[in-house]
Amino acid sequence: MMNTWETYLTNTKEKNFNYEHLENLKDNKTNLVCKYIMRCLEILENSESSKEVYYYVSETIKWSDVSKCGSKEDRKKWNNLGFSLSVHNIASSEIYVLNNKNYDEVIRVLIRTHGLIGQYIRGEINLNSNKELYELIEKKLITKSLLREVLIVLNKCIISAVNEELYSKVKDEVNKTIDKIISNNMDEHISIKERLKRLNSNKIETTDLLNDKQVSSKLAEIFERTELWYYESALNGFGIEEQIKILLIISNYINEETSHITFIKIMKQMYLDYNKQKTINIYRKRILEYMLKELKIEDLLNGNIKENVHVKCEVKRVGNTLTVNFKFSPQATKLIEFCEVAYTSNSLYNKAVYMLYELFGFRRDEYDRFYNEIDYLNTMNSSMNSKKVLVDFITGKNILDVGPGGGALMNIIENELPNAKVSGIDISKNVIEELNKKKITESHKWTLVEGDALNLNNYFKKGQIDTIIYSSIIHELYSYIPYNGHKFNIETVKTALKSADSILNAGGRIIIRDGIKTEPENVYRIIKFVNIEDIKILDNYCKDFKGRKITYERICDDTVKMLVNDAMEFLYTYTWGENSYSLEVKEQFGYLTPTEYINLIEENLSGYKVIFSEAFLQKGYEENLLNKISIYDENMNVVSLPNSTFILVIEKE
Repeated sequence: MMNTWETYLTNTKEKNFNYEHLENLKDNKTNLVCKYIMRCLEILENSESSKEVYYYVSETIKWSDVSKCGSKEDRKKWNNLGFSLSVHNIASSEIYVLNNKNYDEVIRVLIRTHGLIGQYIRGEINLNSNKELYELIEKKLITKSLLREVLIVLNKCIISAVNEELYSKVKDEVNKTIDKIISNNMDEHISIKERLKRLNSNKIETTDLLNDKQVSSKLAEIFERTELWYYESALNGFGIEEQIKILLIISNYINEETSHITFIKIMKQMYLDYNKQKTINIYRKRILEYMLKELKIEDLLNGNIKENVHVKCEVKRVGNTLTVNFKFSPQATKLIEFCEVAYTSNSLYNKAVYMLYELFGFRRDEYDRFYNEIDYLNTMNSSMNSKKVLVDFITGKNILDVGPGGGALMNIIENELPNAKVSGIDISKNVIEELNKKKITESHKWTLVEGDALNLNNYFKKGQIDTIIYSSIIHELYSYIPYNGHKFNIETVKTALKSADSILNAGGRIIIRDGIKTEPENVYRIIKFVNIEDIKILDNYCKDFKGRKITYERICDDTVKMLVNDAMEFLYTYTWGENSYSLEVKEQFGYLTPTEYINLIEENLSGYKVIFSEAFLQKGYEENLLNKISIYDENMNVVSLPNSTFILVIEKE
């Protein structure tokens, strides 16, 4: 027969596990709370603890998360009794008392304060939230030495059950915190800046907003008065100024009774599964960023919050707890769902994204990638070995990487040229955010600019840069950025190069590594598909590709004839597979031949000489296509794939 606590843990449909600890959201379909409690108890079993310690810790673990579970009837009863289920520590302690007439006050307090030491280290609570623990010593319900041992074992169990490496990392800080609690040394002051750093795992930079006395005062009131729940899991994808704006909205609802703020509802809506991994819901995130950007600090301080018709921050009070949530309009909700479902279909996805653009008035060049930014960063980093050669052509001290992707090239330059001043510029807010996190966590020295590659003189002075690198980025500018009303415009390439010239120092270099069309252009290739059904992919590609008209001649059921550059443009997309189709079909990788590239330089930039030029086949294409196609010339001779990539280095005289 099950114990009451086991019944609550197993008889539930609730999914209240902290999303921070999930690799993918499909995991949340199982009873992770129950599995977590069992892991905690297993760790306890393997510890060398006295009977007293074992009793206190085991009972605390068993009841600590029951409020996250329970049947529908259980949860209805608990709600009717006024238990705040969104603050699971308190509710679990109340459920423990409800089910144990002769309950142990020490265990009740241990359940009530369960996990608060970790929350203190993360910046979510003040240390004096643990004061009830010291009161147990004052009331002589437990000795100081026994409480210390109980807290050490308890925290080892609950942290190691999440991640053993994490416990090893924070063990010393946990033990120091326990010593402060049992010594009643809990009256400490942590600055607002330090508190925000802790809330973001020390991964943020400062902001001028903290110099505003009114802002600091509002934040101090929240931090001093309340305990925060699920803060990092819900908000760590947002910038520090956006987080401050959310906190200022909440500050207007704080009163003397407020002691808890929970972000659990935001946490649940800010993630989804993408390629079998949990990731930020970029559609919701971008919409919320837009909403927050429109809000002015002075209005938030005065409680004059301008509401967006399609999204607003909703703060509800239940007893002494505020629950924070973002509410989306029915139109925005359906469009977000449409984008998520339509992602695998290029035409539907484009329609869905454009409808979001129109609904919120987004700039298309800034928000064009959405989820593709995640794949983009990984893809850019994975091809770094073939890009190391670019470092050999760098000259001077001030280096600019245009479109730095995942930052791997900047890392290489930083390592190879430690005295260089490396900068990266990208128009994508998401790329800049990811790189800023990487910079802080990995202690890099390079700097970042969120800006437009076609107007570099808006961000850098004339002659400020010695080397400008375009590594697999110009074809993206050509494909994504509208120029004079349309994309795939060679004027975009000319503008990018002239923009580079405007900030390049005399003797400086422009290094280009990008896709090309092969020469000669008027030859044909014959493609024989291993899987005849894959010709349907070619059919769809010819319809979906907007860069230029792609055609083919059907020779037989499984074989087609195409111009060599049409064949290569298709094969670039075909190589990456269906998951990347909706992105790759929007990009034209080969837009100029090597000869055309050099002619374009000579016609549009004066005073430059070619230092190096080389065309080659990028590694991986033939290997990835080996089991998919055979390729022949017009006489059915087996041939290799033509050159796909070009490195061009030019120097300003």
